[in-house]
Parts: sequence; C-alpha cells; structure tokens
Amino acid sequence: MIPKRLVRTVPTNTTLEVEKLWTDACALHPEWEHVTWRDPINRNAFPLTSPYWDECESGAQLADLVRVEDLYHSGGVYQDADFVAFRPFTPLLGLDGFAAYEDASYVPNAVMGFRPGHPALRHVIDLAIAKRFSGTWTAGVGVTTEVFRNRDDILLLPPGSFYAVHWRDAHKYGIDIDKVRAENPWAVGVHLYAHSWK
Repeated sequence: MIPKRLVRTVPTNTTLEVEKLWTDACALHPEWEHVTWRDPINRNAFPLTSPYWDECESGAQLADLVRVEDLYHSGGVYQDADFVAFRPFTPLLGLDGFAAYEDASYVPNAVMGFRPGHPALRHVIDLAIAKRFSGTWTAGVGVTTEVFRNRDDILLLPPGSFYAVHWRDAHKYGIDIDKVRAENPWAVGVHLYAHSWK
C-alpha cells in the first residue's frame, strides 16, 4: 500500500501562491505526513541520485531525481508545487503505484503515488541518471513515460484525473480553476504547468 505521505520539492524561495496550494493540499490530508524537500537538501538522504545532482541542467531536473528517490525509499504521493488539489488522494492508497496520462503520448511525473521500493521507481532512477545529459524533459517526463507505460503494477489514470487542461491549451488560454472543477467532476486536481524548468 501507498503510505500516507504527501511530498513536494521546491526551491529555497517560493511564492505565496505555491505555499497556498500546498496548505490547501495538506488540509485535504490532515492525518498524513507532509514532506517538503527544499534547497539545500541533505545529500545523505539520497544516496542513489545525489552523486549526480551537480550535473543537473536545471532545478527541475534535480527535483525529478529527488521526488523519485524519496518515493522509492519511503513511498507516498508526490505532487508538483503547481498542482491544485480538489480532493484527497486517499482512495488511491490501496494501489502499488499510480500516475496519469497527460495525453495519449505522455505520462508525466507531476503527480504520482507509490509504495516504498516499487521496482518501477528504481528503473526511473537508473534511466534518469543514464539520460541526465539529454535534457530536463527527456530525463524527466521522457523517462516516466518510457517506464510507466505497459506495466501491470501501476494504475495509469486518464488525463482528466490530474491534467484536465492540456499544457498547450494552458499556455494559450490559461486555466480557469473553477471552470475545470465544474467541467471535470472526476478530477482529483489540475496541474497548472508553471514550467519552472524553462
């Protein structure tokens, strides 16, 4: 089972909006452990990926490694700092692992939950390290897409679960959160695509 841990990674300084999103998400999960990894991060807690941190091309690439290794060791649910939670993740805790399609092609790492020691996470770690010089997207979303698809030990939810607005539309038209919530009653939340790595 996935433990009751809600996890995020953020830089040293964040915005009031980012902190409000986190406060709201934590309020939906009052009995959970709430974990924030914030720069500077203790390298000793991340023995698998920390030897490669200095080679990351962006803070987002570093955050990709931190989130996956944290879930690998301790399990829980990770959500990006720009995710608006509508409802708790609690109904998904009985699974070994979950993520969601963004569209028919990609499975992002912005929201995902896993039990500790899930083999898919170790595969993601190893592949992300191997692809660390290929760019932030390739070593992040590219890797989770490659690893998470076609496995029977991960539930891949439909895009409306976490990505009710596609990133292309989000950047063209913005995201009206109230409208998304009303038009997607099945959504657990919505990713806002802050694109901090760009």
